[in-house]
Amino acid sequence: MPPSQFSDRSAGWMPRGACQGEDPELFFPIAATGHALAQVVTAKAVCFQCAVRAACLAYALATGQAGIWGGTTQEERHAMRRSSGFPAREQEVSPGALCAAASGRRSDSARQ
Repeated sequence: MPPSQFSDRSAGWMPRGACQGEDPELFFPIAATGHALAQVVTAKAVCFQCAVRAACLAYALATGQAGIWGGTTQEERHAMRRSSGFPAREQEVSPGALCAAASGRRSDSARQ
């Protein structure tokens, strides 16, 4: 889905995310291996309990988000996009942008 299909209105699923109330830093590990692997596992555990996980994953795939979204790492989504024939679109998103997006506000990095 092109990023243009995700407007402020269509992101209404964000406030219903299981990640609400969690530390946003949890979803932006510095790596997906080594000591950071425990953080990835913990973030994914939150996602796997989430009622809006599919919408979150679709959003991340369409808009090229970094971090853990929809129970997947940036690397996992990159592999999904590559295997589906779509070009990689990963971009850096700060934890503040995640909080802003979840609360319905848009930061500069979330507008891309």
